[in-house]
Amino acid sequence: MRSTLLIAVVTAALLTLSTHDGFAQIPSAAASASPSPATLMPGTVIDANNIAGYIQYLPAAAEAAVRHGLKIQVVPTKRLDWSAGFTQATEKYSSQVGLDKDDYITNYVAGAPFPTVDLTDPKAAVKIAYNWHMGPFMPDDFSLAPWGSFAYSDQATGHLQAEEDYNYVCDQFTFLRFAHRTEVDPRPTIGSNSQGFEWKARCNEWTATPMGDQGEGSGIWIRYVDPNRGDEFYGFNTETRRVRRGASSLQAVNEGCRSCHQPYWAYALPKTEVYAYRILGTASLLACLTASEEPAGLRPDENGFSISEQPFELRNAYILEMRPKAADGGNLRTLVFIDTEAYLWLAAEFFDGNERTATAIPLWRAHPSPAGGNLFDLAGEFYVPGQQTTMSPKAEMHGLEVSPYTTHTNPNYPRWFFRTLVPAHGDFAQKIDSGDVSEGTFNPQSLMR
Repeated sequence: MRSTLLIAVVTAALLTLSTHDGFAQIPSAAASASPSPATLMPGTVIDANNIAGYIQYLPAAAEAAVRHGLKIQVVPTKRLDWSAGFTQATEKYSSQVGLDKDDYITNYVAGAPFPTVDLTDPKAAVKIAYNWHMGPFMPDDFSLAPWGSFAYSDQATGHLQAEEDYNYVCDQFTFLRFAHRTEVDPRPTIGSNSQGFEWKARCNEWTATPMGDQGEGSGIWIRYVDPNRGDEFYGFNTETRRVRRGASSLQAVNEGCRSCHQPYWAYALPKTEVYAYRILGTASLLACLTASEEPAGLRPDENGFSISEQPFELRNAYILEMRPKAADGGNLRTLVFIDTEAYLWLAAEFFDGNERTATAIPLWRAHPSPAGGNLFDLAGEFYVPGQQTTMSPKAEMHGLEVSPYTTHTNPNYPRWFFRTLVPAHGDFAQKIDSGDVSEGTFNPQSLMR
């Protein structure tokens, strides 16, 4: 199936993105024109029966989800103000922020580092990347039990089955921001933060069923403010009974870390400085910023699960291309659609060379900040990996866990397979910006058991 997404490019020229089996790609100039679009009005419901008239508004993953049961209720586009804390930090600190000779951020404290971006600026791409990575969706603290990346397949359109053998589950995920804090005291840092932590994250009792492993243990992940210092990971070795420290290899947003690590693509994003960025243009697309429930995306029914109806609104987005700088990054690249107002990511497409390996859309849930403006929770997400895709050895090198269905052609691969990420579709406990997460949670010695 082919469709088009119209993109307004910085030069004012128009490019057309076509899709094949739900994955968007840039076609040749000779590509055929798309059908005339249907009028997009609030109150419109887009489903599998009328999708052809609205293709140009849909990210690739949203199109795939609609064809498998998602109903999109078009709602009026609303202005989404940042939270009062984030806005105040932006007003206080943004004038001092700059970029050095390597395009690394300088003098950044909190808030949006570059609140005004001129697309003719040669540095626009990296400034947008920093605005996204330091955006208003970043919590000061976060805890979720359990957190997981849950797999599903479509045995018959609209009736989804859980693929539990492909789940990744963390019994308890905890996150604490040490720098750039805007919502919870102490702000903007915790103490002097003399060791330069940006944030720490912890997972208790990680389980990765695709490899047949259960209860792989706990780990702590540390991000540093210093752009030249890589991430660190602490884990407990059950054989030696010791806590080990190592460098995190999760530098490229590929299948291995996307499919099993929701926080890596939602709150604890990849380190900005390990990528090179390019602006491909801007786009108008439908996105979910006010999800109707949490978790959003799936609902249990008598046949397993079905995809729930969700509100989407028309948003303007930057199209940001990101490529790993590391020599072993191979040909990995990602297209990320970043909201021009809220700096939330609205859609993504992942490539290994010219091969499109996956697409994704988030289901955000905006809610009022106590002090004014909005905070944003990731209520759900659809992540659609390529079917029977063989990844390159270089792509595999970047994955924490490499699943058999992503590295080998599997004749038993489900006909339509996708993931929905956090929270669990069942009982869960979630706290965001509660002030209840303590520094002691991230003491590596507490991993011993």
